[in-house]
Amino acid sequence: MTNSAADPREPLTDLSDADLVERARRGDGPAFELIVRRHNQALFRAARAVLDDEDQAQEAVQEAYLNAFTHLDSYQGRASLKTWLIRIAVNQAISIKRRQRPVVSLDEKIAVLQSKQSEEDGMASFIADQHTPETAADHQEMQHLLELAIRRLPEIYRSVFMLRAVEGLSVADSAFCLDINEALVKKRLSRARDLLRQDLAQRMEAQASDAFEFAGKRCDAVTAHVMAELARQGMTQPV
Repeated sequence: MTNSAADPREPLTDLSDADLVERARRGDGPAFELIVRRHNQALFRAARAVLDDEDQAQEAVQEAYLNAFTHLDSYQGRASLKTWLIRIAVNQAISIKRRQRPVVSLDEKIAVLQSKQSEEDGMASFIADQHTPETAADHQEMQHLLELAIRRLPEIYRSVFMLRAVEGLSVADSAFCLDINEALVKKRLSRARDLLRQDLAQRMEAQASDAFEFAGKRCDAVTAHVMAELARQGMTQPV
């Protein structure tokens, strides 16, 4: 149950997302900021699963927050705040990708379809070539290989893998974020694991919390952009 009468002296970091939402609805700037910082990495990972460019993924995250905060009254709590925000971020990333998709000829489309299968078939051997006992002993190199392998997954499998294995969302929440049914989530996750090879997938899930880190300058940039826009729109109270 949401504690709408939370003690104003209680540290914001101790408050639940539900309490932060209630404060944000009243224009509490620090509540907005903590929501952003608390969920930045999850949203970035979700957007990055759709987009090949980190700057575009950051743009998608920023726009997702602004979209969500502008329509905060529509959040009813049927899904967790994190899941609700991720779905908005995924949709924003898809929108960006569609806007930037180049127009290709029919011949080019046929060529892409013909090469797609051979590219996927070569993925397992590529990973095997890169994955050696020496690199496995080096955590930083292994993280690089894991991220590279995830990036090479086709988008429909990568997005499911990022939400389920990397971010740890449930099947139901992943289905909600991607607007697909739960059976398809399970099927795509199984396919993603097959493409990554069973041994690499096990290592990936064990170390995934360190992958695609979103902190420091990028976290601060997103937070500053969102807070400035909220202030410009008069959605936060002056301090």
